[in-house]
Amino acid sequence: MCSERITEVILVGLPGPTHHYGGLSKDNVASNLNRGSVSNPKMAALQALELIRLLQSLGIVVGILPPQLRPHLPLLKEHFSGSDEEIIRQAATVAPALLEKSASAAAMWTANAATIAPVVDCVDGVLHITPANLFTNQHRRIEAEDTHRVLSAIFQGVPQCKVHVPLSPALGLRDEGAANHMRLTPSHSEKGLNVFVYGAAGGQNDPESARQTLSASQAVAKLHQIPTEQVLFIRQNPDVIREGVFHNDVIAVSNENVVLAHALAFDDGERDCERMQAAYAALYPGHRLNIITISEEDLLVREAVHSYFFNSQIVTKSDGRMALIAPLEVELLYEGRGLALMQKLCNDPSNPIDEVRTVDLRQSMRNGGGPACLRLRVPVTQSQLAALRAQVRVVADEVLLAEVTKIIQAHYPDELTASDLNPELYHRSRAVLTALSEAMQLPLLES
Repeated sequence: MCSERITEVILVGLPGPTHHYGGLSKDNVASNLNRGSVSNPKMAALQALELIRLLQSLGIVVGILPPQLRPHLPLLKEHFSGSDEEIIRQAATVAPALLEKSASAAAMWTANAATIAPVVDCVDGVLHITPANLFTNQHRRIEAEDTHRVLSAIFQGVPQCKVHVPLSPALGLRDEGAANHMRLTPSHSEKGLNVFVYGAAGGQNDPESARQTLSASQAVAKLHQIPTEQVLFIRQNPDVIREGVFHNDVIAVSNENVVLAHALAFDDGERDCERMQAAYAALYPGHRLNIITISEEDLLVREAVHSYFFNSQIVTKSDGRMALIAPLEVELLYEGRGLALMQKLCNDPSNPIDEVRTVDLRQSMRNGGGPACLRLRVPVTQSQLAALRAQVRVVADEVLLAEVTKIIQAHYPDELTASDLNPELYHRSRAVLTALSEAMQLPLLES
């Protein structure tokens, strides 16, 4: 148990003004299905704010992670020269696919921003933050440097905290962040069993679309100085990766002492669940790990991928019970089978989940990201939280949410397609970042 109570701060990613449906990730089913359709960046950002308000209503401390400046000029400058406006126009004419990648708003999915280990988990008693290198896809790779910069700015005044540089992809380390990490514990204030889920280990059976490598997970665990008895590495089922499960959080979700996973999530199935149970029992004698398994009979992997059933958030409410924050699609798709399953879980007294809330995130969902994609979980001590509140205006309150709403209303487009990626939109994005930097008391958030 930590000498100070630990509070989990959830950082929600704010979609940027260039949010569009580019279908940039071949292994992301929703992204590909909606490629080329008309997006609504303003609605996407406002839906993220509604997610924040919902979490706050449950007693969760929520912060905002701002978007990144797009199009990403450093990428385009590798191929074109001239003024910013000239470079964007040249790219639109000569290399529209590259321009789409440079304009990706995927940094909104903050589950991929970093992996976090709180002070209670680390030998040196430090909060460790390692931004993901996201090396697999070019449109995500460009996020790493700015993510490191903004996380460094946010946490620079927080005591006992270290923000590392992203892992080097030159060493073959492909890291996609907290979307492949589950921290299991009786409470946020106690040491955690850190379960790192990976898709590739350098073997012949590695799916081509596997993003997280075992070597990257091992490197993060070592960098964060987590004792070996508090670390478990589990391989994703290669077959479900090939069905569109590009991150573990598409097929499994956890919170404190609860794991909700599909029966086909892990390579060794039940044996992997037994390994989690055994490691948890060794750390916390007398405590029970609740592993809730959803069978293929109850929900096909394909249905889980399309509805993002497992890409829900499980959160601990102020009364100590847990709630499922699920995308509206669990109700709208497959005759509501997903929602019925969740309600059945809530009626089961053997687990702490007693409530399900659906949230409309359809703008994000159509691009392949649900509630869990939009959050980065940062467990902090009370002194760290106090310093965070004192240094920057990241933790959301009604005043900040009102200011951010005004910025969105003033600068975000209502409709967007790839043909609208032009210099005027770039200047809009700069105006958004300038206004957010001032509102959140952060350094100017430009590349």
